[in-house]
Amino acid sequence: WLIFCLMLLATVISGYFDLHTTLYNADITKLSFFILSLCYCSSVWIGIKTYKVYKQDYTQSATVGWFISESCLALGMIGTVIGFLLMLGTAFTNLDVSNSAALQDALASMAVGMSTALYTTLIGLVSSLILKVQLVNLEVALEE
Repeated sequence: WLIFCLMLLATVISGYFDLHTTLYNADITKLSFFILSLCYCSSVWIGIKTYKVYKQDYTQSATVGWFISESCLALGMIGTVIGFLLMLGTAFTNLDVSNSAALQDALASMAVGMSTALYTTLIGLVSSLILKVQLVNLEVALEE
């Protein structure tokens, strides 16, 4: 419950500082929002399972949760690869190094790819970590 409340607080703070707009503009693939949605939905699902364990239903399993957690991590890495492909694949095509405007355009294109790579990696890692903490909490409750 504490972790979920902290996630909600982080969402409110990011809304206050308009971080969702920054993420929307920086991640061209919008994969970060999919990862965040997966994390929130999985967190609610894990919370329901933990509540059922609290009510003495010990038949709960966390196997699917571990898969989802690893999927968040993998999706973040996929976003990293896509970002690097965007950065390196489009930046140097038909580049005239004697033209400063062309160099500026290439750098701008590289920045979009790099921001996509870094943001998806960050969101994937943090989402995976949050889910893993909740899943460990669930499994400890199941063992007790």
